[in-house]
Amino acid sequence: MRWILLIFVLAVIASGCAGGPTARTTAPAPTPTTAPAPTPAPATRGNLTMVYMILNDAGQGARGDWRYQVTVHLSETGGVTTTVTNIQFQALFASNILATETVVPVLSVSANSSSDEELVFSADTHVEDLSAVTVKMTIQFRDANGNIGSVSNSFTCFGCPE
Repeated sequence: MRWILLIFVLAVIASGCAGGPTARTTAPAPTPTTAPAPTPAPATRGNLTMVYMILNDAGQGARGDWRYQVTVHLSETGGVTTTVTNIQFQALFASNILATETVVPVLSVSANSSSDEELVFSADTHVEDLSAVTVKMTIQFRDANGNIGSVSNSFTCFGCPE
């Protein structure tokens, strides 16, 4: 039994001397981790474009005036639903003003979609050749985020071959 005890004591002494001095190790203190600041989302704004316009002769009105129907094709490309708040347009025949109108429509264009808006105006002059008419239009809108914008365009040569 003494031999077993002696071997045990020698083994303990030998293990302490085998690797030289040992440094006391402690686990590093936890450091607070901070998440990186979130990247702000890109600012999204509604964006309307007037893709094309159609002009049709709507015939003579009850008061003897001539009526014309304008259809404008709108496309929302900003990814935000927009509401058209005002449309101003002017129709010209050569250099003569046929009509100037301001319309406050009830028109909403969903995000990334298209919609048509039809407007009718009256003029004293009957234009048989609609290719000679120019329609200038400005559309004001507000997007679902409260941003205000406008788009203007001019179309001519209605009925011309493409």
